Amino acid sequence: MTDNNSRDLPQLKASVRVPERVLMRRVGEEHVLLNLEDETYYGLNPVGSRLIELAENGATLAEIIDRLFAEFEVEREQLEMDVRRVAADLIAAGLIEEGTSG
Repeated sequence: MTDNNSRDLPQLKASVRVPERVLMRRVGEEHVLLNLEDETYYGLNPVGSRLIELAENGATLAEIIDRLFAEFEVEREQLEMDVRRVAADLIAAGLIEEGTSG
């Protein structure tokens, strides 16, 4: 898991995408992912699943937060921190890749 220190988290302007080495399948409201490099399976809850769907074709974290904020009843500040933490965990697991929007 990631540290709670916000400076260790990806920035809102960071773009994220799902790399080709990751296979995804929807199971109900959740996603199961397989990282082909380390052959590890991961499961995401409905909110994590929505995040990965939005990242599938590339999006900035700010764009993902805007969409999630419109779809879920949550405080925006809390959502921003949660999305940045989950994104950091997914990056560390090799399930998404970080870039910069240009």
